[in-house]
Amino acid sequence: MGFFRKFFRRTADTDPVSLKDVASSVTVLETVPAVPVSLVSGGVLGAGKTSVFQGWVSEPATLCLYELRDVVLDRSLMVFLKDGKPLLETAYVQDPAAVAALTVRPDDLVTVPDHAAPAAVCCDHWNSNYYHWLSHTLPTLHALRITGHQEARLMLPASMRPWQVDTLALSGFEAQKGIPTEHGKQYAFRRVLYADYVRGAADFSVSPLSRAAYESLAATQPTTGPRDLRIFIERGPASNRRIPNEAELTAALQARGFLCVRAEKLTAAEQIQTFKRARLIMGQLGSGMANCVWCQPGTVMFELVAEHHQNPCNLLMGMQAGLPYWGKLMPTGQQDDDHIAQSEQPLDIASVLRELDQIEQYLPPV
Repeated sequence: MGFFRKFFRRTADTDPVSLKDVASSVTVLETVPAVPVSLVSGGVLGAGKTSVFQGWVSEPATLCLYELRDVVLDRSLMVFLKDGKPLLETAYVQDPAAVAALTVRPDDLVTVPDHAAPAAVCCDHWNSNYYHWLSHTLPTLHALRITGHQEARLMLPASMRPWQVDTLALSGFEAQKGIPTEHGKQYAFRRVLYADYVRGAADFSVSPLSRAAYESLAATQPTTGPRDLRIFIERGPASNRRIPNEAELTAALQARGFLCVRAEKLTAAEQIQTFKRARLIMGQLGSGMANCVWCQPGTVMFELVAEHHQNPCNLLMGMQAGLPYWGKLMPTGQQDDDHIAQSEQPLDIASVLRELDQIEQYLPPV
């Protein structure tokens, strides 16, 4: 019990400690500068149309890989505790009250055996979300690989989706060699690796390491045809941020020769192969748009941005891939910022098509 006693002890409240304070070693993976957004036509089209995110600049960041010792991971919140106290830096988009109340629970504690190959946390609490997996997990896997931790034992969801298994394999890792984790459990480590990407520290930074991760996966897939596709990514039955007349927009784009896809119906390999052929990708905020990372530089990204949730996360993914961006603001009738609310009014499809006519002048050649 002597080894575990340190996990149960909660220290008196003091100023929050940082990951660097408690890490036994810190490896700087990259330091990235602020980068101004690249917008189609400088963000201005005819008739005074302007893009969303004018003047946006990415965040500078220093991104690290940490070796932590004698810590506990709460699987549900994906927050680490050290000496019984939560490490606040690891609380990615969590209720502060829930994090503050977090303690080590002896009845839920699972000991992770310490081997020559360290354990490594590679995903956040939204691990079943394709965008989060691409933006947080794939860069972490690449970081492990380039720092000589190819044999790390990955802490993985107990239930893996096929595209997760596939992207792990394409990244050089085998799901069956990982350690399955369960919600409601806590995991005690003598030693574990943790990268800043997992906690979203690079979400709004242009990370060359992330780009290298995506390029390495894209390189595993053959080119299946010319770069001739204009792709519309449908939301389909997804309830979050749904617009009532998407089917009408789909029909109008299909009549113009667009390939209209529901990305979730494609395998990981099919998504990579399809988006490598894109000249233009178009869609709403959603995980499907994260496939922009497979596009070749110069592919134009046209995003329909709900006025009640103007989130530049897809813009940032496109910047990492070298894609010029155009964002059209969609009036939705929603007054409060809400990332899941549906639009209360239909999209002005004629206006979308007029802007599309102008944007298509900036597409790379077939």
